[in-house]
Amino acid sequence: MQDDKARCILNLLYDDAMVSQDGLASKLKDLGFNASRQNIAKYLEKLETGRNIVYSIIENPNIHQFRTFFLEIKTNPEEPEIVSRLNDISRVRAIDGIIGQNSLMVKVSARNDQQFAEILEKIDEIITGTRFQHYKIINVLKTFKDGGKILSGENVLDLDRGDTPPILDVIDEFILDAMDTMPERFSYGWLSTKSTDRGQELSYPQVHKRVTTMMESGIIDTFTIKIAPALILATDYSVKFYLQILPKQLSAYNDLAAADLAMKDEIVELYRTGEEYGILAVVRTGSIAEYRQFLESLYRTGKLQDTVSTLVIDEKMPSTYRPYKVFTPRTMVPIL
Repeated sequence: MQDDKARCILNLLYDDAMVSQDGLASKLKDLGFNASRQNIAKYLEKLETGRNIVYSIIENPNIHQFRTFFLEIKTNPEEPEIVSRLNDISRVRAIDGIIGQNSLMVKVSARNDQQFAEILEKIDEIITGTRFQHYKIINVLKTFKDGGKILSGENVLDLDRGDTPPILDVIDEFILDAMDTMPERFSYGWLSTKSTDRGQELSYPQVHKRVTTMMESGIIDTFTIKIAPALILATDYSVKFYLQILPKQLSAYNDLAAADLAMKDEIVELYRTGEEYGILAVVRTGSIAEYRQFLESLYRTGKLQDTVSTLVIDEKMPSTYRPYKVFTPRTMVPIL
């Protein structure tokens, strides 16, 4: 399959991983590419078999006050088992090798305080076996952006109309966990079968109802894909930084994040934290030179007092972001 056509398919799946193969063919035609349903199916099978992509969702942690936090861990190359043990924790969403005093940055999501405490207990056990026995927690207070998607801080249900916010139970959490990393295209039947394997025995209608409720409430923001580390290197945003920001006016944290930073295509994740540098952004560019230009553009706004940049040198887990600067149905012009 032609490179531009393949890139368009990945961008379309990033926008909506629920789109059918017929839908992909139609959208490609609108963009000037011809591709049969069969050719698309073969290409997707190749991606899936090679684990270059997995299907996923973007959850909105603001809706039910899910806990997101980052861990800066000090370790050394002689302790590769640390990464393996961290990867075994189901709530870990990213493990990155970084340059600096600490060598690992780990993103973790928890849906309640009990999960948060259980995860920290596992982290403590892992870190106890390291040479340095040191880590630092960065607590997220609010999520403005994740996976390249701007997230609302409000429940999207109309409470005045009588809509009732869903109360998540263990079955809902099972469904969310199952949809976080799916080896094949999403279907309610797939989730029903998966639940049977785990002893839940959910019917197709039961899965459909629960997923629909979580979509309508805003808990599930987007059906998308994750790009595997091997394929990340071939995308247009292969360079990753963690950027901590201190604004000139401390009262402007939320306004700066929501009105200015969240709109930047280079910023794929954006958080308000409890740190002195209270904005944490995950930035992706095509090169270090592009990152420098991006950082200079932020300073030209006159709203930043200081920043700290941390370069990621090794991504260990798949990541969600728009992978290519190609034509998309949203803009119909190249994303620059």
